[in-house]
Amino acid sequence: MKIAQVVSSMLSPLGGAEQYCLELSRWLRDHGHEVTIITGWISPDVEAQLAAEGFGVRVVRSRRPYPPDRKGSRPAAALFHALDLAGSVVTAPALRRALADGWDQVHVHRVAGWGTALLRSTPAPVVLTVHDYALVDTSTTLLRRGVEAPRPPLVQRVRTAIVSRTVASAHLVFPSARLRQKHVAWGLKLPERTTVLPHGWRLGARQAGLDTPLRGYSTSGGLDTPLRGYSTSGPVDTPLRGYSTSGPVVFLFLGKLLGTKGVGLLLEAWGEGIDGAELWIAGSGPLEADVDRAAAAGRVRKLGWLDETGRRTALAAASALVLPSIWPENFQLAAAEGVLAGLPILSTTIAAPPVVDPEHSGLLVAPDAASIRAGLERLMDAELRSRLAEGARARAQELDFDVHGERVLATYGGAGTPVRDYSGSEDRA
Repeated sequence: MKIAQVVSSMLSPLGGAEQYCLELSRWLRDHGHEVTIITGWISPDVEAQLAAEGFGVRVVRSRRPYPPDRKGSRPAAALFHALDLAGSVVTAPALRRALADGWDQVHVHRVAGWGTALLRSTPAPVVLTVHDYALVDTSTTLLRRGVEAPRPPLVQRVRTAIVSRTVASAHLVFPSARLRQKHVAWGLKLPERTTVLPHGWRLGARQAGLDTPLRGYSTSGGLDTPLRGYSTSGPVDTPLRGYSTSGPVVFLFLGKLLGTKGVGLLLEAWGEGIDGAELWIAGSGPLEADVDRAAAAGRVRKLGWLDETGRRTALAAASALVLPSIWPENFQLAAAEGVLAGLPILSTTIAAPPVVDPEHSGLLVAPDAASIRAGLERLMDAELRSRLAEGARARAQELDFDVHGERVLATYGGAGTPVRDYSGSEDRA
């Protein structure tokens, strides 16, 4: 099958949606399909990596007043939203040509106005994986001044009405039932074919039963000091074959350093720390200066942005993963990495990652500093961590990428059951 994987941007460091797109592309390639990635913006290092892996790449510039990794002024932002809305009606000729190249399947990721125009620009069947709320909200989060809006503003309702028409011919895939329900609540008229399909992900080192130590850890992620049991100057001196029950309890944050990810709340909750515990923060973003100050004061350990090997290393050394997001995310890949690593997860009731079953594979607390602090203190209990870790390992079996890949293939071609939900323990048509 000749497949186009379409994503608005592929800029370093890759976000969760872009990482998922690449992982799916690799799985499809490894199972005999010809995969080309079409994008509007790409970093040179990402383009070189894709070329080395044998992927075809086509760059078709999307119409916007500033690149997707920049923030514009208010006038520029207004122009961006105008072009975004126009993009759902008129497709650029270059993009139209790219999508009329004899594809058997077009799979679209993480796009809004520009992306919905794609659905009317190709004779091939189209699957659209909905990674956030961009179809119904230009902010992509449903938040207004840090709080989820009770109903969409008028301008969003008008935009969603237009988008509803452009997605009518596509097969929409939602990574969680909640994401699907909120799109409906915000006015999206669902097309005939929809699927709720949680993302698959690769099995982590600990869950796989690592036989050999993780070697060759890269220092390009910005690790200032060695992870416990590891050397940043070369191969490890002491193998880490799973997490140790000795030493301090290590709480790990893994993600972009954004306010919506709850980084500020986490730092406030951590305060001067917890006796017998450490807080490691991995990532980069606008709140990096706050993390730098906390690290300089000796309150936290800053790991910087970690590559794949670095994430695996940090997850293997952690005792629990903390994801205190303050918006209703769809499917956090960091949460998937956590359960695959057999880690209990502490998150918020508003984020509520689909892979976290409260009191079974993790804890969900209110999105405030006091509640997060209380959750951290509960996880100091080794017996609780052990029980939640066992639940995480059981949940991990549902993320098997081979099963997931076959389910994605079942959405291709425009055939199959009109409505399917894989979010429960059994498939429900």
